[in-house]
Amino acid sequence: LFNSNALLVETERQMMQSADEVVVVCDSGKLGRSALSHLCELTAIDHLVVDSGISQEWRQIFKNIGTNLTIVELD
Repeated sequence: LFNSNALLVETERQMMQSADEVVVVCDSGKLGRSALSHLCELTAIDHLVVDSGISQEWRQIFKNIGTNLTIVELD
């Protein structure tokens, strides 16, 4: 998982370490892309909320690593 704002990464890492659960809300178009700063490995995500554009490949990746997946239909 990456973040384009390098100034926020350390704060976000600390928040993730303090959290009981890490939930990420993401547009499916962001999956597979990189940005300026590496935030964490995908295995650090407990729950991903993503739009229905997510590919079968990405669905399988998250299933394999045990991430709970909520897929939201686009209007």
